[in-house]
Amino acid sequence: MSSISLAVTGAAGNIAYALLPRLGELLQDTETTLSLRLLEVESRMHALEGVVMELEDCAFPFIDEIIYTSNAEEAFFDVDYALLIGAMPRVQGMQRSDLLKANAGVFKEQGTALNKVADRNCQVLVVGNPCNTNAYLTMRFAPDLAKKNFFAMSMLDQNRAYAQLASILDISINQIDNLCVWGNHSDTMFADYFNALLDGQPLIEQFRKKEVLLREKYLPTVASRGSEVIKMRGSSSAASAANAALDSMIMLIDKNPDYGMFSIAICSSGEYGAKPGSIVSYPCQFDASGSLSVVSGLTHNDFAQGKLDASFAEIAQEIAQVESLLTTL
Repeated sequence: MSSISLAVTGAAGNIAYALLPRLGELLQDTETTLSLRLLEVESRMHALEGVVMELEDCAFPFIDEIIYTSNAEEAFFDVDYALLIGAMPRVQGMQRSDLLKANAGVFKEQGTALNKVADRNCQVLVVGNPCNTNAYLTMRFAPDLAKKNFFAMSMLDQNRAYAQLASILDISINQIDNLCVWGNHSDTMFADYFNALLDGQPLIEQFRKKEVLLREKYLPTVASRGSEVIKMRGSSSAASAANAALDSMIMLIDKNPDYGMFSIAICSSGEYGAKPGSIVSYPCQFDASGSLSVVSGLTHNDFAQGKLDASFAEIAQEIAQVESLLTTL
């Protein structure tokens, strides 16, 4: 038997509640189990204990042990993967700058703890928003861990992009490939339908007459989907976010080139004009050796490049904002 140690933060929250019972989907065989490390703030430990009781009552054979704690170093000790869900949630009317400020201290602390005690090859996926900047903060305060092992989740944006494109064009999701999102997890994200395929052929060539619809309705619908969910539910996405986190973790663990192109935010080396060192969503893929890289050679017209530039600039601006906040923390 082999075991994978996985830390999950915000473990008593809505996203984790939807995610934890599905973690068996991460494993390819019954010979591998999970050692779960669940982290919450002290005020939520009572609720977390209830979550642990439910996990125990499910009698999942894939869970080898559950450690739950409010101590980050205990949660992250020697972990293989860290799934950082816990963050100050975005609520209706909250400005993005407020969210940046509220979460800066949280991810500084978690990055410091990971740097101190996590396995040196630990891979870190940040879900808590604003996830690109939170991932940057975590990476910044974990300098002894490889920058290539820090990610922010953009799979939720990709899943939304697939669903909305299928709906607007009246096609099946199964017909679409290579539809990825670029940039920041914010209203500036760009769902790149220009490089998407429909039944293996360029999608845009088959829907040229609907390009105005795609620009003026499709892109804003994808970008504002999270805000619309908040308006309807009164809180941010939970089940869909958990599903996207699971999709992302499966890919990071399997490292299978057969997944093809998919969206994930990584530490940029300046690809396509982004600020080096920032966390940027790109179309990525694994090679045969399991190495992840940005898909190269994709072309963009002036409209698409303008969208990319705007999102890259916003990420750089948010980094500058949190760097100035760090002096007060």
